[in-house]
Amino acid sequence: MYLTRLDVHGIRNITSAFLLPKEGINILYGANGSGKTSLLEAIYLLGRGRTFRSRFTKTLINHQARQCTVFGVVNSEKHTAPYSIGVSREVSGSFEFKVDGRRVSTASSLASALPLLLMNSESFQLIEGGASGRRRFLDWGVFHVEQQFQPLWGRFQRSLQQRNKLLRHDKISMRELVSWDESFVRLSIELSDMRREYFERISPVFYDLISKLTSLKGVALDFYPGWNEDQALHVLLKENFDRDTKRCTTHAGPHRADIQISVDGLSARDVLSRGQIKSLIAALIVGQGKMFHQTISMPCIYLFDDIVSELDSDYLMRLLNVLADENAQVFITGTDFLPLTKVLESEKNINFAVFHVKQGEVNSQ
Repeated sequence: MYLTRLDVHGIRNITSAFLLPKEGINILYGANGSGKTSLLEAIYLLGRGRTFRSRFTKTLINHQARQCTVFGVVNSEKHTAPYSIGVSREVSGSFEFKVDGRRVSTASSLASALPLLLMNSESFQLIEGGASGRRRFLDWGVFHVEQQFQPLWGRFQRSLQQRNKLLRHDKISMRELVSWDESFVRLSIELSDMRREYFERISPVFYDLISKLTSLKGVALDFYPGWNEDQALHVLLKENFDRDTKRCTTHAGPHRADIQISVDGLSARDVLSRGQIKSLIAALIVGQGKMFHQTISMPCIYLFDDIVSELDSDYLMRLLNVLADENAQVFITGTDFLPLTKVLESEKNINFAVFHVKQGEVNSQ
């Protein structure tokens, strides 16, 4: 899968830009503030329907415009002909998503049409941040390989909201709560089993890439479902009744799931350097993409924002070779293209293109 055309209008400092990406590595370079990250943001908008730089989508719209639009053409091994994706977002908050000319109402439809993975400065939260980021990371993979995940996740979320709403009542009995807990427990176990099965499938891929791409030893990845499995979930909910009612929230369940990442038994965030964390995150993200490729029989698209800093040329060469073996399309930003082109020119099997971004305009080199 790869983008063959990208049209961007009204995103940040990009009034209008047109790009014909290569199937392989696409380097977007320019000075800080030139608009190169905004191009990644435009691609991300095509695949997710939102920005990755703010919780508020309207912030990505050029201050002189009322809306932004992104249009892309995609080639996919699973389709006999190229198809288009279009996203329009307005300052008012309204939006329009289209896949192959047909309107779609959800961002999940965009994610299915253009699966992509992003690595940027916020990706450090995968190691350094709380469980929610790692949970979203895991669920991206489960969503793309397990068709029943999204509806199951939706049913669980509604069950959790209902339970928490009940906990906020002034007077609540254990008997009343138990009737709601039956569906909550059933959905929790189904969701956790789905996550665990995926995690067990992808773990060997993670470990293989950690070995190939980093010099780290003793890295361990463990799935935590969101409660101590030494106890049955329905028993734990009863034991937590007082705490849950006091704080009006459910403390055990899949909404507390995590991937615990350690090195020699210690939390990775406490023992790894910044560069080591970045190299480990890159391995994990590419591992997600490899698992997607193995399951769906086509590669996803990778977006790397400023990957060169803190990674040496040897690591970059190994990483880019792995991506080339995947036949993946990759977009990489940086202030200088030379560190990447020197690596790429030494590897004759890697197809790449260079684009200069300056004051919101894009020119091929």
